[in-house]
Amino acid sequence: MTSVLPFTFNALMNPWALLLLIGVAAVLVAEITARMPGAIELSTGETVAQIRGRRAYLRRHIPALLRALGLSLLVLSMARPIMGFQVRKDRADVVDIMLCVDVSGSMKSQDFVSGGQRRDRLYVTKEAVHDFIDSRKMKSHDRYGLDRVGLVLYATYAWTQCPLTLDYGVLERELDRAEINVEDPNKQRTAIGSAVGLGVSRLRKSEAKSKVIILLTDGLNNAGELAPMTAANLAKEYNIRIYTIGAGSAEGGLVPVQTLFGPVLQRTAEGIDEEALKKIALATGGKYYRATDTSSLQEAYREINKLETTQVELGDYYEHKEGFFPFAVLGGAILLASVFSRRYWFEAIP
Repeated sequence: MTSVLPFTFNALMNPWALLLLIGVAAVLVAEITARMPGAIELSTGETVAQIRGRRAYLRRHIPALLRALGLSLLVLSMARPIMGFQVRKDRADVVDIMLCVDVSGSMKSQDFVSGGQRRDRLYVTKEAVHDFIDSRKMKSHDRYGLDRVGLVLYATYAWTQCPLTLDYGVLERELDRAEINVEDPNKQRTAIGSAVGLGVSRLRKSEAKSKVIILLTDGLNNAGELAPMTAANLAKEYNIRIYTIGAGSAEGGLVPVQTLFGPVLQRTAEGIDEEALKKIALATGGKYYRATDTSSLQEAYREINKLETTQVELGDYYEHKEGFFPFAVLGGAILLASVFSRRYWFEAIP
C-alpha cells in the first residue's frame, strides 16, 4: 500500500495521467523564474515591513508553490487511486463444505503420534483439517478460499462454530478454539445424527454445484433426538454428499484419568460404529474412511479434497473502492488557499 500524506491507496487505475505532472512542474518553474513586466507586487500595508531579503523571496513564491501542490493532487485524483485492490478469479462449479468434528470426551484419547509425541485425537484432527483448509486456497498465503467452508462441533449436542465462509482466516481461528470440555457431563457423549442434521440445515439452501458434509467421529451415536440414518436421508433429499471418517487406533483409545498417583492412561472400551458410518456415507453417495493413525487421518482428508475439486474459470475481475475523492477535495482546497495567500500577501499594482 502506498501512502500520500494521511491518505492511502493500493494502486492507480489511470497511471498515465501522472504525465500531467510534467506540465505542472514546467508551469511552476516558469512562474518562479518569470518577471512581471509593467507591474510591481507589494504586500498589504500590514505586512510590508516583514518582507526582507531571502525570506521575502520565499514568501513571494508561496502562492505558486501552493498552486503547484493543488494541481498535483488533482492530477493524482485523475489517476484514480483505489483502495482494497484485489485480483479475483471468476469462479465456477464451487463447493460448499460443512466440517463436522467430534469434541466429545473420548476425543481426548492419546492414541495418535504427531511430531514424535503422543497426541490426542482432537489435536491431530485439527492438524489434518488445517491441511484440508489450506488445500482449498488458490495460494497457501491467501486468507480467502475458493469454496465456502463451515465448521460444526458436536458432543452430546451439536452447534455451529463457524458458518459457511470464504474467509479461511476466521474459519481457522474458530477451529483452533475447539476444545474438549471434560468437566461438563453434557459434553461427554456423541450426537452424530444431530451433527449431520445441523450440517444439512446449513447447506440445504445452498446453490453451489456440490454440497458436502465431512463428519469425523471416534465413537458411536449415543445422544441426540435425530437418528443418524434419518439425518442421512435428509441430506440425500437435498443432494448433500456425506464423507465419514472413523478416527482412533484399532486397539482403542487411551484416555488420561486423574488418580491419587497422578494422571494415568486408561484404555476405553467404547469403539467406533463403522457399520453406521458406512451406511451414512453410502446413502448419500459419499465414502467412509478408517483413520487408525496420523498419516491415515491426513490421507482421508487429502483424498476427499481430490474428490471434491473446484473448477475455476480463467477470467479475472477486480475488487476495489474508489479513493480519488479525498485527493480531489484537498487539491481544490489548496488551490483556493493559493488564491487567498496571493490576495492576502501580494496584490498586483499596475
